[in-house]
Amino acid sequence: MRPFFVLVLLAAPAMAQSVCRESSGYAVERQFGLVIQSISLVSPSGSFHAKAVIPASGKTFNAVVFSFSTLLGSEPKQVVDMMPAAVQLAKRDMAVVVIERDLTWPAISKSVGKMQQAVLCAEQWLSAHADVRPDHWTFVGPDSDVPTFDQLHALPDTTSMTFFWDIPVGGPGEEKETEGILRESSYVLDAMLNRSVDNP
Repeated sequence: MRPFFVLVLLAAPAMAQSVCRESSGYAVERQFGLVIQSISLVSPSGSFHAKAVIPASGKTFNAVVFSFSTLLGSEPKQVVDMMPAAVQLAKRDMAVVVIERDLTWPAISKSVGKMQQAVLCAEQWLSAHADVRPDHWTFVGPDSDVPTFDQLHALPDTTSMTFFWDIPVGGPGEEKETEGILRESSYVLDAMLNRSVDNP
């Protein structure tokens, strides 16, 4: 796994109101000490559905945002669902949001690079609804879907959050991790757990 990058996100209540003002969620399932919620995320780029998986333990959690829910490989044909990995991460005291969206491989999905606002909205929702550690965020998905510095620095700020994104998936030049997931469905879980050991 390649070295991960660090991005400081400046998140403010004003941004949450302007970008995600209509975001909402409701519990759809409780299992294994987890609360699984269906979320509606509304940003200037459109409306997106997502699932949140949050431990009910009351601890402070590491946070994870998946910008996709399904990886579709065509050579050979494969379908990998991210929700099982999200549930396993939540069982290990991580709060997770999975945005409902398909990524294709090796053909690059047309949505790649157009999800920054949706990802920012998902991050804001998770910050508001789970007790997450501001210095332990992980991004899973195309690097080009990470919010830009211009998007972040243009917003008022009261709270800083540090993002570690070390599993770039489905974008140009992101063969290693993408093919790793297609080869082994536990790839994301293993990579996340290894990173947690290296960066407690």
